[in-house]
Parts: sequence; C-alpha cells; structure tokens
Amino acid sequence: PKSSTAESYGKLLGWLDDTFPNSFVNGAIKIAPSDMGGHGAFATEDISEGDLLLSIPREACITSSVVLNDEDTGKAFQTLMKKAGPGSFTVSLAGYLAKEYLCYIEGQDVLFGPYLATLPWKRDINGQEHALFWTDDEVEEYLEGSLCYRESADLRSEVKLAKRILNSVIGPSVLKARGEWEEEKPLIPFLEFTKPPPAAITEPVSKLGRAVTGAFVILLTRAFDDEFDSDIEGEDAECLIPVLDMLNHNAEPSVTYRTNDKGTVEVKARRDIASGEEIYNRYREEEEMKMPYHRFFSRFGFVPGINEPIRNLLLDKSSIFFTKRREI
Repeated sequence: PKSSTAESYGKLLGWLDDTFPNSFVNGAIKIAPSDMGGHGAFATEDISEGDLLLSIPREACITSSVVLNDEDTGKAFQTLMKKAGPGSFTVSLAGYLAKEYLCYIEGQDVLFGPYLATLPWKRDINGQEHALFWTDDEVEEYLEGSLCYRESADLRSEVKLAKRILNSVIGPSVLKARGEWEEEKPLIPFLEFTKPPPAAITEPVSKLGRAVTGAFVILLTRAFDDEFDSDIEGEDAECLIPVLDMLNHNAEPSVTYRTNDKGTVEVKARRDIASGEEIYNRYREEEEMKMPYHRFFSRFGFVPGINEPIRNLLLDKSSIFFTKRREI
C-alpha cells in the first residue's frame, strides 16, 4: 500500500507539472521542511517581484465538478445535497477526499493520489495539531472552560454525524478497493436491470471514520473559497488547490494569486524573494483582522505568531484561550 511520507512532498511538484499539461511550476521553488513546523515552499534561487511561480489549471484542483461527477459516488453526493441542503457540499467534499485517499493507499490508480498523500490525515503530519484529532478525554482536559470549548465540541459533533452518513455513501468504494465487496449479480444473467440494489452497510467501515476526520481537518485548514464555481450556491463553494496550499501563513506574504477567466490559479511573487527564503501566503485576510486568536485555533489548528505548543498555553490558562477574572 502507498503511504504518506516525507518523500511525498518531493514528488508533489513533479506530479502537478507532469499530470496537467497546462500547469506551470517555476524551477526556482521546492518543498522542504519549514521552521514553522511541517513543510513549506522555498526559493532555490533569487526570484524577482512579479515572477510567475505557479500556474494551476482548473482541472488540477478538487472542485465541486470533480466531486459531483465522480464515477463511483457522484450521484450519491448529488442526492445527499438535494436532501440535506446548505452545508452538505462540505460533507460531500470531505467524503470524496476520504474515499479517494483510502482507495489510493490500497494501491488504486487515483488521479489526485500524489497530492492526497501530502495532506494531514492524522495529527502531526506537516505540523498539524487540530482539536478534531484529539480524543474526548483530551478535549475535556485541555479545552473545558476555554473560549474555544463550545465551538470545538460542536464541530466534533458535526463531524461525528458526517461519519455516519458517509459510511454508507463511500463505504462500498473503499471495500471494493480492499477486495472485500461482492457485487450483486442480476437475477436474470443477461438482464442488467434485474440486479438487486447493493446491500446496506450496517457496520462502520474500518479506518473510514478516521479518514473522514482527516478530510474535515484538511478542508478547515486548506480549502479555498471557489469564486469560479457557479454550481454551488452561497458560501459553500470551496475547493482544494494543490501546491498553493503548501505555502505557510504569514501576515506579510511573499506571493499574490488570482484566478483568471479560465479558472487557472496564477501565483506570482509579491516582492523580491531571496534564494533559500521560505515563500509565504496569507490566508483568510479579512477574517484575520477580526477573528480572535482562540477561534483561529478551533478553526485552523494554530494561533498566528505563536510558536509555543498550544497545549502548554492551555495548561497555563493563557488569556488567548481563557477569560481572566478580575481580582477583587
């Protein structure tokens, strides 16, 4: 089976460049370990302001079109969205990611496999420490009484519900990849329409729940608003943009990016970048100006500008997470 290892990061740029003819990867960038934890993008030679660093075509991104037209589960996701309404695309996108990743590690040929292998499917991968990965006991020990306890608890409840829904939607595909699923045969051999509907999955599929949890963490920390999407209404439209999401966050970014009229994401140097320098993006700019630090943790799994381990801050009852009582 294929696994998520540090070597996967080195293959990511080549996968993008080789798989999608309309893509462009500047030869002066590489993926390497970052002082911020995990991995990031770095300049291997001097880069000038305005230089094109990446061109990521629409077909290289995981969008609603990819999810809803998936051969295995696209129709099931469409049905889910019609029944569940607002917010259901996020559940469908998480389900698609989990399914594709589980099939990939079973050795299936998956288009986005090399990209999926770099994503944080469990804690500590690429420096990820999101509360969704914590056990119930850890949440109670560290977060009870904190400003982010309620939001974290609600989010965990939503993901728990999504796991139950997605178990039956993507479970058959995962079991097929493992050789553990038997297709129903037509009652009349030469009449395909006499094939009985597939048996309902009543037990949790092994490792599926953990993959769904990882998928939600990935969406919370890496998804971009998809303004090019005309099929998903409201604020639910989001997508994953390979490689761009490897850039770490900084309040003073070194790149700018835009989506052109063909849906291609173009990433350019915002300023001169010296050889050896890490290349940064700035995420959720408007939200950052308003969002309290404790919400940054419950949403993204980190606190901007804070390098001390989050658990130490929680144990010390830091004012980032706890309301200070006024002394009398």
